[in-house]
Amino acid sequence: MAKVLRYFLGANSPRGYVSRFDQLGEPGEWRCWLVKGGPGCGKSTLMAQVSRAMEPHCDTVEEILCTGSPHSLDAVIFPQHRLAIADATPPHALEPRYPGAYERVVSLWPAMDRDMLYGARKEIISLAQEEKRLRKSAEGYLYAQGALLEDLASVGASAADRGRITAYARRVALREFPGRGSPRPGGREQVRFLSAVTGRGVLFLRDTAAALAPRAIAVEDNWGAASNLLLTVLRDLALEAGLTAVTCRSPIFPFTKIDHLLLPQLGLGFLTQDKSNARQLEGLTQRAIHAARFCDAGLLRERKARSGFLRKAAAGMAEQAVELLGQAEAVHRQLEGCYGDGVDFAAVSAIARRTEAELLACVREG
Repeated sequence: MAKVLRYFLGANSPRGYVSRFDQLGEPGEWRCWLVKGGPGCGKSTLMAQVSRAMEPHCDTVEEILCTGSPHSLDAVIFPQHRLAIADATPPHALEPRYPGAYERVVSLWPAMDRDMLYGARKEIISLAQEEKRLRKSAEGYLYAQGALLEDLASVGASAADRGRITAYARRVALREFPGRGSPRPGGREQVRFLSAVTGRGVLFLRDTAAALAPRAIAVEDNWGAASNLLLTVLRDLALEAGLTAVTCRSPIFPFTKIDHLLLPQLGLGFLTQDKSNARQLEGLTQRAIHAARFCDAGLLRERKARSGFLRKAAAGMAEQAVELLGQAEAVHRQLEGCYGDGVDFAAVSAIARRTEAELLACVREG
């Protein structure tokens, strides 16, 4: 039976929703099924059914969780067979770029009672607009949190010695990465999120980290002073050594900061730890790299009060964002209920069986 790994491929961020569904697989090498339909119409259920059918034929299955409703699926990836299936509706809307040559569309429209849904249009539109308003408000608090954390990181960076961080990363690579010293072909990066800001709090996918990195090292960095540079250099050196690097981005800084680095071939991981997530990482790491070793301790002491204020203020903004996202999730469940009343789930199940058969046929074809 397949090893099931769970990630996020989207983030509720200070910039709004950020999608990394470009990571589903490369056109020309992969095939991807795009599922279209309304909320509550069975997209996640369909993908879960396909996933269960594929598991006996796979070494690994990657289930992509929904940041809006973490109990639901946004996508499933089958790396061994270069196949993927994804919810192609907003906020991670996907349209075919190479219809048939890469994507296939799975439409749930035939299972939807459009006349009934039109009759419920006032409630549907009202709920959709309210959900959008709540998510927009949460985005504002996440923006404030990001600004505060960015200020905190600048305090830490001003005390850090970049040369020492880079030199240390190179020593770690020489010790841990086989064949380090001359570039090797085959290095491959996968971008994922191992955590997400949701209406249920900041969720960290601990089981995935434990499965891929039984040798996990904490990078303790309460200032944001060293972890990002250290993990960036280690990622680059791992790719040079021909390794697969699972680069887990920060949901608050999805374009500029690496939170965690997993190297599955080595069973090794580097996990950023600070005051906000120390409890989530408890018992997961075997040893720690302390960012303070790369910093001017005197400068950090001088800025301790300011750093404490910034952390506390950022935590307050995060709490407000989570509260609003929780309200948005509750509204979305009501919206799903409206759509669910107009869906023929027997028809959805039949569409799921046809989709499942298509993927299994691809497995048999090789």
